[in-house]
Amino acid sequence: MTALVMGAGLPAVAAAADTVRFAHWVPTTHELHRGVEAWSRSVTEASKGTLDVQVFPAEQLGKVRDHYDMVASGIADLALVVPGYTPGRFPIVSVLELPFLVPGAAQAAAPFDTWYRPMAPLEMPAVTYCLGIVQEPGILHTRVPVARPDDVDGMKLRPGSALVGRLFASMGASAVSISAPEAREAAARGVIDAATLAYGTLVSFGLDKVLNHHLDLPLYSVPVLYLANTAWYQGLAGDAKAAVDAHCSTVWAVTQSTGWGNWERAGAKTLATLPGQVFTKPDEAERALWEATGAPFRAQWVVDANAKGIDGETALRDLEAAIAAAPPVPAD
Repeated sequence: MTALVMGAGLPAVAAAADTVRFAHWVPTTHELHRGVEAWSRSVTEASKGTLDVQVFPAEQLGKVRDHYDMVASGIADLALVVPGYTPGRFPIVSVLELPFLVPGAAQAAAPFDTWYRPMAPLEMPAVTYCLGIVQEPGILHTRVPVARPDDVDGMKLRPGSALVGRLFASMGASAVSISAPEAREAAARGVIDAATLAYGTLVSFGLDKVLNHHLDLPLYSVPVLYLANTAWYQGLAGDAKAAVDAHCSTVWAVTQSTGWGNWERAGAKTLATLPGQVFTKPDEAERALWEATGAPFRAQWVVDANAKGIDGETALRDLEAAIAAAPPVPAD
């Protein structure tokens, strides 16, 4: 009773905002980090003070491979997740890894997010899907020049995903399963001879200092997802829920993919100014050889998608058509 009387004449104190933990794994120099920061600030503002989204970068809350389980278990409320780091677990979303499917991040962003959004609960029931962004196509970077698929025979390669690892294994390379943050040290120690990354990421992680030959051919992409802890999401209400729902959208998927894609392409321009960097552009016949290596992986994706209960051939055809119909990325 005394406390109530003492407080009766005091001004109301606004309730503290709920702290939201957003975990990711890239360094703060990476465009993905800047995208997460911008998204988080916008959510905080839109929530009218009910949410305070705090970003934990560079594997502060856990290793890159653990981010799906971290958000599923509630270690993080939100997380940036690369499904390709958990091989075989999410076969549907791995569609972006198929060779030559993605011409550019911005062009594929809306088609992919719209296509995958209704399938996410089927494949990822332990979490709540927020949005999916698309990596600018990955490039092969090596110690020695590469122009044809048989040039990688015998190489030790860090692939961008398990599917990409199998792709290069079919050419005679040995896939070494390490994350992008670990690749610089592995290359310096001779553990790997090659890696697949987009240009900006290569420079960001310092791999250009070790792998200075670049096959100028867009081989594959990867999806990077914003995922939410389901219990946390279902507990949202009012301004907090409205803010999160407005930001878990295809519009934001396009915004994030476009910003990341622009940054990756700028990395190619930076790389071209650095000493000792060699770019190899395959001719038409060589490109045809690379494209032929991807055909079996398309067929296998269809089989894996069918096993998940969807019509894989139709789903893949629909996504290809949607990407082809989307506006192309303007030339730099």
